[in-house]
Amino acid sequence: MQIDGVHLMPQTNSTNTAPETSQMLNENSSFQAQLDAATEKINKTSPTIKTMTAEEVAQRNEDIKKASVQLEAIMLKMMYNEMWKTVPKNELFSDGNDNAMEIYRDMYNEELTKAAAEGGGIGLADFIYRQLTETDPHKLY
Repeated sequence: MQIDGVHLMPQTNSTNTAPETSQMLNENSSFQAQLDAATEKINKTSPTIKTMTAEEVAQRNEDIKKASVQLEAIMLKMMYNEMWKTVPKNELFSDGNDNAMEIYRDMYNEELTKAAAEGGGIGLADFIYRQLTETDPHKLY
């Protein structure tokens, strides 16, 4: 063993003999050889990690942004539908055909919530986007 040009011998006590000391040095060299062989084997067999290009990152972030806005729109639509359940039904304008009004209201709510989410909504899409694209896991919001 050699560190910065100084030869170091393993410490021996009075019970160690010269053959045991030389065996320890051979074991150390064989350990290094085994370590080198294992490192080489890992480097050959492990799959290489491909880093994303700037264009790929930009496309992924755009996809995440679209999905975040869609998720916010779905959540807002669910909230609107629950809100409409609290409004009393008006028999004056329904003509007994509540199904048509429900379909119209559902389509209206869907378009309204899409527009709201795309315009900024309640901030849920931005929060989801930041969570999914943040590279620093220790950052606090």
